[in-house]
Amino acid sequence: MRKGAGLLALLTAVALGLSGCMLSGREPEAVDEIHLPEPTEEPENMILGETLSGSFNEITLYYPAPDGTSYSTVRRGVRPEAGQSLPEAALSALFEGGNQTTRFLGDTKVLSCEFACGTATVNLSIDARNFQNPQELLAMELSIGNTLLSLEGVRGVNILIGQLSEGFWQLPLGVLTEPVASATADYAQLQAERDRSTQPEGEPVLRNALLYFPTDSGDWLVPELRPISATSGDFIRALIDALKAGPQDEACAIASIPEGVELMDDSPAIRTLSSGERVLDLNFSSTLANYLAFSGLDVWELAGSLSLTMCSFLPELDAVRIMVNGEAISMCELDDGIVRFPDGLIHRQVFSGKIGSTATLFLSNDAGRLQPVRRAVSMRSAQSPRSLLTELLRYAGEDNGALVFPLPSGIYPEDFLGVQASGGIARVNLSGSFYRSCQGLDEQRERALVYSMINTLCTLQGIRAVRFYVEGRPADTLSGSIYLKSVLLPNPGIVESDAEQAEEDE
Repeated sequence: MRKGAGLLALLTAVALGLSGCMLSGREPEAVDEIHLPEPTEEPENMILGETLSGSFNEITLYYPAPDGTSYSTVRRGVRPEAGQSLPEAALSALFEGGNQTTRFLGDTKVLSCEFACGTATVNLSIDARNFQNPQELLAMELSIGNTLLSLEGVRGVNILIGQLSEGFWQLPLGVLTEPVASATADYAQLQAERDRSTQPEGEPVLRNALLYFPTDSGDWLVPELRPISATSGDFIRALIDALKAGPQDEACAIASIPEGVELMDDSPAIRTLSSGERVLDLNFSSTLANYLAFSGLDVWELAGSLSLTMCSFLPELDAVRIMVNGEAISMCELDDGIVRFPDGLIHRQVFSGKIGSTATLFLSNDAGRLQPVRRAVSMRSAQSPRSLLTELLRYAGEDNGALVFPLPSGIYPEDFLGVQASGGIARVNLSGSFYRSCQGLDEQRERALVYSMINTLCTLQGIRAVRFYVEGRPADTLSGSIYLKSVLLPNPGIVESDAEQAEEDE
């Protein structure tokens, strides 16, 4: 008790003393300025290269019920490995669980998963054809589709078996875009569509297809999801018409076949060779060669666009044979080499390595406002923060008349020393040369530069903020305006709206 009373008296005396100082008109004694501590979470080692710690994702796995009338679900946590997309990680979890529990997969394996432009093309091993009846195969394909469609960012799922598209009664299954509740009901619908399609005046059959278009950079072929309608099962003509119409979603892509000109010399036909291969013959007039020369397209872009589109959709189609004025295309230049097509047969896998994706880059206009721009990149680069930063460097320079990455020229990809992404934060390590090149930036260009990088990186799944370092150490600013010793979020306020862009275009 006495200790408590003494402490109370002491505090009272201190309070009265302070009060007396104020009442007497004297200024209180100066005290040291309080400095808030800097963020203490620093990388343990110098950030070099790219280290991606995949974020933990709760996903839903779909397994067919024994009677095929419904699907059971299992919640599972997955973390993609380095270089692995979330759809690939989900497929690994699905097949692992399927083999341990329901055994619905048999000996089927996933050979590859092409994740591009929000669509996943899953290539299964030939073992998938060992199912006793088509309904079981459909149930497995729908379980894959349902699982991947439940993932953020996946808009469509296309399934191949041994690089060939699967069909039922020669009708394509097409790209799955919505979860299916019952394989039995879906199978019955496919049967009804088969019966209608064989009628002379049958109703059109609607499917979703992936159309592959060359990009304006001349580097890639990007897929675009498109609904396709055909009567009497004539999907070949419907696909060609869709390719002629050109891309609708991707501004960085162009048509591989000109619109408004009839180029087919005869009706396309699928033939079965003595080897057992099913081949689609497409015979174009010489006008097509003129279009390629006029548009600047290479032969590989035409061949890749047609073979990927047709073989990814038409059931069990092995190859495409493209003839111009009756003569088959037998070779093309590709990546500084020559690719030959024996007997003119162009298989899908020849160009599967040229499938690209798209990424959104934020570039600056001459007013310092950012505009999102879609650019074609590799599938790997579309998921790599360091690769996207390197893509920004393509637009570095002093030209204020176009959209730019407002960094003086003379900086190279190696000046992004490393990127480490974990816990939703991308930590970017810049070189001393990068830092020195920014010293002369005014406030507008520094702001545009910093948020060009931040807004671009935060388009990637699992990244919500960015922290910058220079040669492994925190830096106050790049040129005096933007404080960098903290985690920075994307800035929507610096992005020009569609209405503002429209005003500028006028």
